[in-house]
Amino acid sequence: MKKAFKKYYGYQWLMALLLGLGLPFVGKQLGWREINQVIWLYLIINSLYTLYLGYEVRRRGYSPFILVLVPTIFSIVTTLWLNLVPIQYGIYFGLLYVVLSLFTFFGDTRDDPDENLIPVENGFHVVETSVDKEFPISVDGGFRS
Repeated sequence: MKKAFKKYYGYQWLMALLLGLGLPFVGKQLGWREINQVIWLYLIINSLYTLYLGYEVRRRGYSPFILVLVPTIFSIVTTLWLNLVPIQYGIYFGLLYVVLSLFTFFGDTRDDPDENLIPVENGFHVVETSVDKEFPISVDGGFRS
């Protein structure tokens, strides 16, 4: 069960439901003023999570379609269907969440596992020449960076 939960992005679905539906509902039930909901729930908490989600999608190799999960739930379900968030906030914050997740998704790639691989077209081929036997060349070509 846990393996299937991870395979089908269970944690991301739970967080998307919690942040997209749960936080606006809790903010509405607690009677928070609209400015507090906008600043704390929609701007800070949801934005931080979408930044984290973009990073995790790139790092773990998840499907990039997961990046639109939180904005979709927030914009369509919470705004248009349940009317927990005003339409202006729902649409614009949904777009903000997509942009933020794309920033971290396409951002710094130094930790990617395939960053240091050598590109090889048509696979590796063995080339036998007399020069290879007489003068062995190191992998980095003798150049140090």
